[in-house]
Amino acid sequence: MTPKHMLTIGGVWYLIEGVAGFFSGSGFDFMRYGFGTFCLSLGLLFLMARNENISKLRTAVFMIGFLASLGVSLSAYYAQWSGRFMSNALGYILPTIWFIVALGFLLVGLNNTSTRVRRLN
Repeated sequence: MTPKHMLTIGGVWYLIEGVAGFFSGSGFDFMRYGFGTFCLSLGLLFLMARNENISKLRTAVFMIGFLASLGVSLSAYYAQWSGRFMSNALGYILPTIWFIVALGFLLVGLNNTSTRVRRLN
C-alpha cells in the first residue's frame, strides 16, 4: 500500500468517526465532543498530508497516526473487556478496526518513508 492510500484511508476513517462522535448520544458529553474534535482534526491532517513529498514531517504524521490509533484501540479494548462498551462480543469489532488502522500506519510509515528519509540525509 502506498503512503497516499494509507493517509487517505486513515483520513476518511478519522473523519467518519469524528462526525459519528458528534451524533451519538444525547445531551452534552465532553468526552464525546472531545473525541469528535480529535478525530476531525487528525482526519484533516492526514488528508492534507497525503500529497506531500517524502520528508521527516510526513514520517512524523505516520507516527502520530500510529500512536493515536493504537491509543484509541487499546482504550476501546479495555472498555469492552471491562464491560463498559457492549454486553456481547460484537464490541470487539471497532477496537479491532482501530488496531488494524494503527498497524497500517506503522507498516506503511516504516516501509515507505523512513528508509527514504535516511537516504536523503
